[in-house]
Parts: sequence; C-alpha cells; structure tokens
Amino acid sequence: MNTEIPSPSHRRPLSLDRFLFGACYYPEHWDAETRREDAERMAAAGFNTVRMAEFAAEHIEPEPGKFTFELFDETIARLGRHGIDTILGTPTAAPPRWLTLAHPDAVGVNADGVPMQHGSRQHMSMSHSAFREYSRTVTRAMADHFADNPYVIGWQTDNEFNCGFSEDHSPAAQSDFQVFLRERYADDITALNQAWGTVFWAQTYQRFEDIPTPRNRRPGFPNPGHQLDYARFLDWRVTRFQREQVEILRAANPQWFVFHNGCFAHIDFRGPFIRDLDFLGYDSYPLFDKNSETRPHSHAFNLDRARAWSGNFIIPELQSGPGGQPAYFHDNPEPGEMRKMTYASIAHGADGILYFRWRTCRFGAEEYWCGLLDHDNIPRRRLKEAEAVGRELKDLGPRLLGTHVQVTVAVAAADFTALEAQATQTFGTPGLSNYAETLHRWFHREGLETGCVHPADNLDGIGLYMIPHWEVVDPDWVPHLRAFVEAGGTLLLSARCGTRNADNQVIAETPPGCLADLAGVRVVEYSRRNRPEDRPWVAEWEGVSHTAEQWVEILEPAEGTEVLARWTTRHAAGLPALTRARHGKGSVLYAGMGLSQNWVEDFGPLLRDLAGVHPPLPDLPAGVEIVRRESADRRFWFLINHSDHPAALAGLPASARNHIGSDPEQGTLCLAPSDVAVLEENPV
Repeated sequence: MNTEIPSPSHRRPLSLDRFLFGACYYPEHWDAETRREDAERMAAAGFNTVRMAEFAAEHIEPEPGKFTFELFDETIARLGRHGIDTILGTPTAAPPRWLTLAHPDAVGVNADGVPMQHGSRQHMSMSHSAFREYSRTVTRAMADHFADNPYVIGWQTDNEFNCGFSEDHSPAAQSDFQVFLRERYADDITALNQAWGTVFWAQTYQRFEDIPTPRNRRPGFPNPGHQLDYARFLDWRVTRFQREQVEILRAANPQWFVFHNGCFAHIDFRGPFIRDLDFLGYDSYPLFDKNSETRPHSHAFNLDRARAWSGNFIIPELQSGPGGQPAYFHDNPEPGEMRKMTYASIAHGADGILYFRWRTCRFGAEEYWCGLLDHDNIPRRRLKEAEAVGRELKDLGPRLLGTHVQVTVAVAAADFTALEAQATQTFGTPGLSNYAETLHRWFHREGLETGCVHPADNLDGIGLYMIPHWEVVDPDWVPHLRAFVEAGGTLLLSARCGTRNADNQVIAETPPGCLADLAGVRVVEYSRRNRPEDRPWVAEWEGVSHTAEQWVEILEPAEGTEVLARWTTRHAAGLPALTRARHGKGSVLYAGMGLSQNWVEDFGPLLRDLAGVHPPLPDLPAGVEIVRRESADRRFWFLINHSDHPAALAGLPASARNHIGSDPEQGTLCLAPSDVAVLEENPV
C-alpha cells in the first residue's frame, strides 16, 4: 500500500513552533481596572497565547474608513511582555451597525423569505458586493497595522462560518448561485439539465439566470441535484469570501499562520476551503451532551470527525464552564472535568487549546456563557484547574508536537458530497453522522483505538474500516479500498452504499454499484423498516439473533462469497443478510440492514473478533478511555478515567513515564476518579 500521507489526512500533524495554550480574550468588554491583573494571571496559568478581536468590528472601525487600534496595541504589548502572544480574528461575523444602515439590502434572507437584521451576528450575505468590500477593507487595515507586531503570531478568519445562518436566498445570493452554476457547468445549460434530471416535473431550464435557489416544500420537494449543487454553492461562496481575507493576510506577513474555527454546515473541510488555510480550528463544547455517561464518547467522536477532515487541529474555543442562552443552560463542569476535556481533546489530535473564555461577560446574548473567571472577576476552581493544566503542558506540550493519533478501528464520517447528498433524502432514517457516531461509540467504549477516516485517506494500521450507508461513493476510492483489504484489512459496507452518483442521481447499475465487485454481492430487494416490530425481519449470525431496524435488503452473493448471516423470517427466510468476500489477506463484509445501535450491540463483538482488532489494554476498566499519539520516535498513551471510581490499569509499558502524575510501577497504575495520565513509552 501507499504509505505516503495524503493531504489532507487524519495523520497530518501541525507545523507549529509551540503547543498553543490560553484563552479567548475580549478587552473591549472591560474597563482598565477590571483588566488590570489579566496579564499577570494569564502568565501564572502558563498561557502562551490568546485570541482576540474577532467581534470587535465597531471598536476597530467606528466610522467608515476610520480605524482605531489603540486598545489592541496596548493589550497585545502588555500580554507580550508577559510571554503571551496573540491570535487576531477578522471581525466580519458581526459587522458594525453603520454597514447595515448604509446597505440594508446586504443582509441574508432565509428560506421563508425573511431578511436577517442587525442585532445578532452572521446576518450579512457573503454574496453582497458591499459586504465583501467591507471584509477586504477591514482585513487589509488590520493586516497592515499589525504586520510587524512581534506578538501577533496568527489569524482566525471570521468566526464559525455558517453557525447560525447557513443558507441564503437573498437577491445577491440568487445572482451568485447563477454565477456558480455557469462556472460549474462551463456555461452549458444542457449539461446542468442532464445532471439534475430536469425533465422530471417540467423543470428544464433554458438560461442560467432563470434558476432560483432551492427551497423545500415550496410547495413540494425540490430536485435532489438542485439541492446538492446549492450546498456546493454555499461552500464555493464561503471559500471565496475567506480566500479574499487569507490572500490579504498572507501578503502582509507570510510568517503568520491562518485558520478558521468551527465545523458547521455546507462547508467542505477537505476541499479548497481548508487548502487555503494552515490548519483547522474546531470549537468544542462537550457539555451539549447532557448525559455524563455518553459525553466522553460524543466528545471523542466529534474530535475524531474534526481530525478526519484534514488532520491535527487546534481548539480555539474549549468549554471552560457552564454555558447557555435563553433556551438552555449547561451543567457546570465538576472538579477535574475541564482537565479531562482538555486532555481528551489533546489525545484526539488537538495541538493547541484556548479556553472559552477568559472572563464571563456581563451583557449581551452570551452573558451566561461562563469562562475561567466568573462575572465578579474572582479566581475560583476553574481558573485553578486551568493553571494546573498549564503547569503540566509546559514540558508535555512541546513533546506532543509532530505526533498523530493511532487508529485501529475507523469509521467513514467526513465527506462533503456524501453528507450533503444523503441529507437531501434521508427517508426518515438517521443521518450519516448519526450512523457513524453509533459505530464509533461502541468500539470506543470497548477500549479500541477508534477514529474517523476518509475513504481516500491513509488506512495503514487500521484493522477494521466501516462505511455506514454512504449512498454516494466515488469510484476513484475503490482501488484504494481494495488495496486496504488485500493487505489484510476488514472492510464493512452496509445497506444503500454506492446507490447514487455525484449528481445525486440513482445509479442504473444494480446496487451496490461501483462497490459490487469488491463486496462480491448484488442487492436484489430492499425496504424501509418503519415499524420493526411489525412483520419483523430477523437475521442470525453465529447464534446471535438481531431484529433489523431502519432498512433491510436481500442479497445475491457472487460465486465464492460467503454468507455469514441469513434472514429467518418473512419472505426473506433463508436468504442472505450479511456476506463476506475475501480478497488477498483481508475481506469485505456487506450488511444488508441498518447499522443501528441494536445492530452494533448484537453483532459488534462478532465483527470485532472477525476483524481481529483488540484493545491495547485488554483488561481496561469500564469508564477509562485510552488513546495513543505517536511519531517515528515517540509514543504517548493517554489514559482518562471518566468514572466516579478508582481504576486499576495493568499491562502498561514497563518503561513508560507519566508526564502529569506518578509513573507506573511494573506496568501498573491506579487512576483516581476523573484523573488523567499521559505516559511516554521509552522516553529519551
């Protein structure tokens, strides 16, 4: 197999000169007296970086063309004297009021035709020429002003693109959509009509300027090809908007790193958007999962999915306290929980951590999104916990740079076309991310080194790779998947895989289409399971019985393909439900059923054993997470006790050194509740 790391890749480390550690900082929210001790306190916490200015548009440019940087000049210099550098943000997510007053038509419009308005954020249309000009102007002014500032080390573009408002049906967006379509189809309207199948429901277009943005249920369901290209347009548009900023920043100072934060809708984080950047930033708020038992697994999955897009990342915003807005309010992290969230983030690929936020704001829509300091500015346990992490990372952080996360079991979870296409027609089944998380959670809970990996990525070291219900599969991936299997890997494919093409049309070939020869099977019948308990379809594998949910298929194996499970009920009784095709040293399993939570609970142990994948610590106590990061000359074991009970660990490397606690004795270690260990194997 090709052992080179493709770009982007889940195995790609970052080229940073330090492990970034700090917080999001908003000096414009506070008077000088309140800010007086901030630099000293941050330095005492071991901070080396802060992020600021991403929402300071009206402070930076209070009037058109009038720029004021005094507050940030003074703040950056004061922090710099204490060893703390600054990441700046382009302040375009919340532009000033004077812009919307001057250009009231520059706001976005939602699918119901309602224009957005000033008073929140992300209300402007990235398609409008006035907003794009504003973005370039303020970015250029900031870039030129800070170009030679030794304490400014990098930039974040905007803030969480598409977080609150991802679609746009404004007149500017309508025109921009038509520009995009002309570009995509090389000004050939016939090619567009063929790609969308516009002959259905008399949708054929004669001119690009006649094509609107698609809106669901106006009055019926829109064309799936139209919807997919609209999602591509939204990605194209935000990529163009960001690129204009990136080009200005890189021209001003090529030494700056540039990234974006967040992983939100309608952006291809493996495409040109990420290739314009140095790396991705992922904002992590684990307490959105209100269940403390499932939270470690959902947190791990979200981190692994972020890494699947383009490799290691930083976290520009990590939850440091309770948070909420009018409709919700999170639990306050218990003692040790913020530290656990920090090390889980690092274990799964973060090469930098900035807590959100330094001090809790007393006003605005996020006045209850709590930070390290409470509203009264008095240091308490959350800041002390950050200080403890800062002491630990002083030596550990630099050692981790250049390492990647080791993955033994992987699930496909991050492809723009696959996700966007399937979202147009889910048939009421869980989305692709839900299926991926379900599989990831079970194997992660079992103590296996579980991650998310793209089908075109480097699959070395992976024993079991799962593609759950991806209807759009690029035929170019198939040789790479075959090579993985022939080298000894186990590939799991599942119902509906390979049934649509990149135009979101159903393929003419019998499913699973381009995967059929690899899978060694054809699908001859399929059905939605709307009421699994009504007329149940039951499959049996190695004495384990499973009642199928969500989707079922009847399979026709090719010659030489084994049948591992058969249906035992209804008209499918005796017919294949799960097959295995061998290629070289490995095999391909095809499951003609929905990969639900019950499926993985029933068949997960059999799948694990068949693939021959095992936890690195076979007797890992319940509630303990294990992740390894490694490079050619270093290996680190992250052990996190998410339970409320002490956990005794055995079988650890005898020579391992614990960077943040007591070293193991003869390969054994006891972790207190909510405690963490980071072991370096054979440290030099």
